[in-house]
Amino acid sequence: MLTPTPFGASPRRLIGDMLRRLAPEKGATVAVAALPVKNRIGRLDVSFTLVLVALGLLLMYSNVQGDEGPPNLSVFAIPAFLPIPLALLWRSSDPTRALGAVVLALVVHFAVFGEVVRCGVAFAVIALLTFSAGARCGRQEALVALAIGVVAAVIVGISEFLGPGVLVVGVPLALASWAFGRVARSRGQLAGELRARNQQLRSARDERARLEVATDRAQLSGELDALLQRRLGALAQLADRGAESVADGTAAAVLLEIEHESRATLDEMRTLVGVLRSDDGRASVAPQPTLISLDALLLSTKGGQLSVKGSPRALPAGVELSAYRVVEHLLDALENASGVKVEVRFAPDALELLVEGPARRRSEVTTALSRARERVELHRGSLETSTHGGWATAAVALPLRAGV
Repeated sequence: MLTPTPFGASPRRLIGDMLRRLAPEKGATVAVAALPVKNRIGRLDVSFTLVLVALGLLLMYSNVQGDEGPPNLSVFAIPAFLPIPLALLWRSSDPTRALGAVVLALVVHFAVFGEVVRCGVAFAVIALLTFSAGARCGRQEALVALAIGVVAAVIVGISEFLGPGVLVVGVPLALASWAFGRVARSRGQLAGELRARNQQLRSARDERARLEVATDRAQLSGELDALLQRRLGALAQLADRGAESVADGTAAAVLLEIEHESRATLDEMRTLVGVLRSDDGRASVAPQPTLISLDALLLSTKGGQLSVKGSPRALPAGVELSAYRVVEHLLDALENASGVKVEVRFAPDALELLVEGPARRRSEVTTALSRARERVELHRGSLETSTHGGWATAAVALPLRAGV
């Protein structure tokens, strides 16, 4: 009785392991994204600041000239007003403190220069900062920023040369900007949650695919174990018959049958193990390539010509897979140029392959030829290569057992 193969893991155990990997951890939460609070001044912050600084300079200049503001206003009111729009530089990094700085600058400007026209620029600064605080800060900090913004709007109304009537515009503007900021934050959180859910779904889909492949591999490993036990049991019976048939002269026929059964066992094992094994360590869900796939291989790599001679027929899966791999390795030894030719000839007792085309440098073909030779030797075949004037030719023969 054969011992279980290392591939013969229980499908139920594999399914349980996969499901445990798919289940989320207890207490796990989905990552939520909102507009981030940056640690540095952004380009948009600089752009807003430059625009409002320019508007502020024009506004204060018109105040000093007496066109819109009070008469005899000091020229120093112009640079003293600049801290208000300059607070926008911290719109993304710290909007709450920027609003506090605006309130302080408004109080100082009012205390020193009295009533002037400030609302045109001040309200714009307050609106931008309250929106940013609503969009980037948590609920508690956003409420604090809203309160500071409303205070700043009230100070502008009190100190405004045009009168406190501007509060009808300033306070609602601050409230509306903050509300729009909260809406933007909520939408950003929703978008971040959707992205996280999509990522989880993609992970679950990939895990499910791996689960299905692992289940198939487990079933195949069980079939391989059963195949080995059945085939080796049959070979043991044939060997017993061979020992008894020495006297009557039929031992040669029994030995020939043992060889035939042994090769059939090897072919079936190669088919199953080829499915179970993948070169990159991951389960493959694609079907194993055969001779029919050679045309697509040529089109996707060299764009060469494929010709078939002899009497095409179904061959053992192991032979067809090895023939495909041999051609694949030999193509790796050729240049990516037109003129590559692949010939497949179905001989009575062998499958013959002929691959020719422009050769690469010797240092680049050693690995490819080594892999091709390993595949050929697996079937006790032959591989002959030659190069003349930069044109490489490789002739392969893979023996076929009688009756195929």
